[in-house]
Amino acid sequence: MSTSASRAVLARRSAVPPRHLSGSFLPLLVLSVAAYTATPASASIGFQPVLPQAPGARAIVLDRRVDRYDAGHTPHEDNYFRIKILTEEGRKYADIEIPFVKRHQGVINIKARTIRPDGSIVNFDGKIFEKTIVKAKGLKYLAKTFTLPEVQAGSIIEYYYTIDFSENYVFESHWILSGELFTKKASFSLKPYYSDYSNINVRWSWHALPAGTLEPKEGPDNIVRLEASNIPAFQTEDFMPPENEMKSRVDFVYDDEPFERDPAKFWKRTGKKLNAQLESFAGRSRAMEQAVAQIVSPNDAPEAKLQKIYARVQQLRNSSYEVQKTEQEEKRAKEKDADNVEDVWKRGYGDGRQLTWLYLALVRAAGFEA
Repeated sequence: MSTSASRAVLARRSAVPPRHLSGSFLPLLVLSVAAYTATPASASIGFQPVLPQAPGARAIVLDRRVDRYDAGHTPHEDNYFRIKILTEEGRKYADIEIPFVKRHQGVINIKARTIRPDGSIVNFDGKIFEKTIVKAKGLKYLAKTFTLPEVQAGSIIEYYYTIDFSENYVFESHWILSGELFTKKASFSLKPYYSDYSNINVRWSWHALPAGTLEPKEGPDNIVRLEASNIPAFQTEDFMPPENEMKSRVDFVYDDEPFERDPAKFWKRTGKKLNAQLESFAGRSRAMEQAVAQIVSPNDAPEAKLQKIYARVQQLRNSSYEVQKTEQEEKRAKEKDADNVEDVWKRGYGDGRQLTWLYLALVRAAGFEA
């Protein structure tokens, strides 16, 4: 990995009142929405089925734009794609799939069109479907899907959509530059979260930026930008690590503490923070002493005590292995998150981490150093 690919940048937000943030990003939003009229419609102009950078390609991305806005009440991200279909096999890229995470994300403002080789336009007015990609405990990964009409070799397809994020949350952001297709031009921007009432900062790092791409920088308008061109198509391999981790990318992380560049100092601080969370949840309490008295006998050998405590905790319901409840089911159940191990013990259930911490608290109450 090159030096430039592995360097990280810390950006501390300047003290700009929130009322000034909302308007400064407006030109980016207008630009994305106006892409349909601002971009030349003709699909035949400069049509070259073979590109030196993408020999044998079935399609290429002519233009891609990602504009993320975290500074407002509702974070959102505008996405725009302009794709040239080069071969009959490339028609499969008319099937669009937009993934999102249920409960914390929503896909809105979907617009799309096909530009025929003669320059005439067919606007998409068909049905948009929703399908489940992954469903697991605490996660439901869905996708909006639709197919653009009348796509053939020589056509250009364009589509635009907005991802809305849950209000009152701060989400990490990731720019994944490389994809299945060669990308001729791409631009990215992020207006980071800012509040007068918090110390949340944003930092970013990047991996394997395309040749000639300048590192992302924050401008005087407090917007982080990156432009890239001639991004190679990503080649997948059998048994490779997760694809996105290997792709050209920029990652943004929010933190409520200043960024620490020294690894030893970082892990020392992180360790203290995690230990404080553990002690707050599993600290010594009278309830745990009473509970362990019901589980073990004073005459039990140390190993027998540990085995009995473990067996008792194993009898509790582990919610990590249960099917995730819907929002309506959670509202009906009116279940509140456990604040400590005493809550977990009284309820008789908890998730995997809570049960582990309950075991620790019981072991301590039995007189073990842990």
